This record gives sequence, structure tokens and C-alpha cells, in this order.
Amino acid sequence: MGMMKKIFLLFLFPACVFSQVTTENLPQSYTIDTLIHEVKRKQTLYSISKIYDVSIQDLKTFNPKIKGNKLSRKMQLNIPQKRKLISIIDESIVLIEKNKNELINKSNQTINLKDSVFKKKSLKLGLMAPFKIDQFEMDSVEVNKRLLKDLNLTTISLDFYSGAILAIKETVGLGLDIELNVFDTNNDQFRIEKILMENDFESYDFIIGPFIPRNISQISNGIGDSKTTIISPLTTNEVEIKKNIVQSISQKEVQKKAMFSYIDYLVLDEPDPCVMIIYDEKSIETKNKILERYSYAELIKVNDTQSFVDPEITDSLLVSSKKNFVFLESQNLNIITSVSSLLNSQVNEERDIKLMTTFRSDIYENENISFEHLGKLNFTYPSYYKPIYNQNLTDFNQDYILEFGKLPNKTAIRAYDLTLDLLLRSAVFRKIEKSIKIGQTEYLQNKFDYQIENEMLVNQAVYMIRHEKLEIIEFDFSDL
Repeated sequence: MGMMKKIFLLFLFPACVFSQVTTENLPQSYTIDTLIHEVKRKQTLYSISKIYDVSIQDLKTFNPKIKGNKLSRKMQLNIPQKRKLISIIDESIVLIEKNKNELINKSNQTINLKDSVFKKKSLKLGLMAPFKIDQFEMDSVEVNKRLLKDLNLTTISLDFYSGAILAIKETVGLGLDIELNVFDTNNDQFRIEKILMENDFESYDFIIGPFIPRNISQISNGIGDSKTTIISPLTTNEVEIKKNIVQSISQKEVQKKAMFSYIDYLVLDEPDPCVMIIYDEKSIETKNKILERYSYAELIKVNDTQSFVDPEITDSLLVSSKKNFVFLESQNLNIITSVSSLLNSQVNEERDIKLMTTFRSDIYENENISFEHLGKLNFTYPSYYKPIYNQNLTDFNQDYILEFGKLPNKTAIRAYDLTLDLLLRSAVFRKIEKSIKIGQTEYLQNKFDYQIENEMLVNQAVYMIRHEKLEIIEFDFSDL
């Protein structure tokens, strides 16, 4: 029995008694018999609805004394039940365990396509990326060094290309015949138009890129009714909905949804934490969703010009008698660095602080953000990739160094994972669209679980990541 189940039993059932309700016009989907729940401190309609698996609206219908969304401590609530009351305890536990296990199984089960039978052994793919080769000067080493020194579209394109090359070499070793054609889009619409006019993409199994969402839409519109699949490789932003486009990174909202599922389990697992939400103007909607779970949360609003949070305010709100949950909902570098540093100075053996965010952008990889601070705060977030190193990655690093003379970065690793997955799916199922029935695939730091949304394939796979001191771990809902 996991910790969540123990807390659930102690917290939920001693307050339950049977009662009869004779109110007219009750929802027909429920039985007349109900449970009586006594409202505990800081419980909300949302948290109670999750405990009993009923809607907030039905709670209000069965309890006309509720005004708005306000509850008072020790208020007696009628809880409608769809199941036979004689087995309510067992069935409630089974329901929660079933939902939890579905999430665990979905996140853990992966398919290895390398050992599959290849139905199509000759594949043709294109890579469209903003290499911007025109900026290079063949007779100026210094100019070229400056171009390649900093992170930009050219270096990202070259890193992606190098990772894709290693994936292609691996599939060739498995017996596939691969034709790769590379196109420099220059991140220019006129250049892309020229590429479309000079090439026939009907014979391509798929095209990876371009990298920029608006350029992906241009390519999709340019090839018209072609059955060639276009892969959006790097952006977490939504792209224009097209039947032949594949969103290969789980979008922001998909990652947020996974995090809110985790928060819902926290509501049950830790019924009375101290909660603080630090947010800015761009995250008001997210703040409101967290407030649905923790209506009593303390709110601290920041902005780009006032990124500093008064330490006296946080110090007065954080407590030693219970767990402290701090949600940091901002993608502003100054806000992230100042808040993580501030909270790090206020955590101690008596005061447990857990820092969370519903979306971690690449800004968190800035060198000014201390991983040590995040580790001390058990920073927890959803992610489209797994920043964890194991033996498989060590082997890949060695191959990459032999090929290119340096260690691969996140972009190169993603390019390898994505290209390898696309080639194997195409080889086994002939078309990527037909491969969704296999479920989830996973390689070095990326996993893929495609579902159809609005006629296009969207990757639904999300990692749940937590910092622990100087380590980063992947976890699932069995850790609750």
C-alpha cells in the first residue's frame, strides 16, 4: 500500500456516514443514498470533488446551502454516489489506483522498433533547416568562428544535422537504405518558395523541418495535397493545423496538463500544505487553475520591471509546521533567478519548501540559474525531454565524439532520437500515421506517443522531472 492510499484512508473515511436525501430534481445518474462529508480546514469544492469523483456542480446541487464556491470548516456536505454504498471504500481505492496505474503504465511502457520486421527498406527524407550558409565567408576563418561561437539558427541547424546523421548511420546498419536531401531555408520565405518550385516532394517519406512554425505552414501549403508528412522538430508552440503535419514535441498545454494531473494527486496526498503562487501577467490563467486546487493560496504578482520579491513577505508566509508548495509561474530570467535564490536562503531542516512550475521553458538552462538552488528546493516540472545521463547516452556520446570531435548537446540528441524514431516507424509501418497504434517509443532523452488531434499527429509523451540536490531524476505517479 503506497503512501497516498494510507493518507487517503485516514483522511477520508472516518468522517463518512450514511444518510438519506429526499431532495427533488437530483441528478438521475446518482443513487439517493449519499455520504456525509465534514469539511476540513483549507478543503475546497475542487479537492472534495476529486476525493469522491463527483463534479463540483453536482456537489452544489446536492448541497443548496453552498453559496458560490465558499465552504466553512466543519460544514456537513451530502456526497452523491454512483456506486453501491456497501463497497464505497474499496471501490474508491480501486478507482484511484486504476487511474494512477494507467498513468504509470502509459509513462513506463515503451516499444523497441529496432527488433521489428521492416516492411519498407528504402526510405527518402528531407531536412529543411536555417543553416544560413550564405553568411559564411570561405576565405575568412575568423568570421566563421564568430558565427559558430554563439547559439543561433546556424549552430542549432548544424547540431540537429549531426544528430540526424548518426541516426541514419544506425538504421543503415540495421539494413535500411536511406536517401537524405538537405535544404537550407535561410529562414527566408522567398528561399523556401524557391525550394518548393525546384523540387518534387511526392516521393519523400517525410520532411523534418523547417524549424520555425510559420515556415512549416509555408511548406505544408506549398506541397498541397501531397501525402508527404512534415515533421515539426523543435518548437513547443502550436503549429497551424494541417493533416500532413506532425507535432513531434509535446506542446505547452500537453505538458501543463501532465503537471496538473500531478498537482491533483498532491491535493489528495498532502491535504493541508502551505501554498504560494508567484506569477506574472502572462500566467494569470495558470494561476487561476492552481487556485481551483488551492483556493487559500497566497498570491505574489511580479512583472518584468519589478522582478524582486520581498524576502520578508515570503519568510512570513512560509511555515515550519507543514510542507510549503511554491508555484513559480513566470518565464522571466530575472524573476526565476531571484525567486530561486531567495527561497534557497529560506529553506532549512525545519522548513520544507518544494518549488514547482507547470511549464519549464529553455530559459531555465541559463547559466545564471543555480542547479544547486533548484536541487535544494526539489524543483519539479513537466518536460518534453529527459535531462538524465545513463549508459546508453554514454555510448552515444563516444560515437558522437568519434564522428564530430565534441560532445553532443540537447539539440543533437533530440535530432538523433527523432530521426531514428521516424525512420523506424516508416520502415515498420510504411507510413508514420499508421504507427500510432504501437503506443510509446523512447530512446536516449526523448519519447514519442502520437495521438490524432484535429486530423494531425501530436506527441503526448511527457516526462515528470524532479531535482534532488545535484541530481535530476525522472519520476512517475507511483512515487506518491
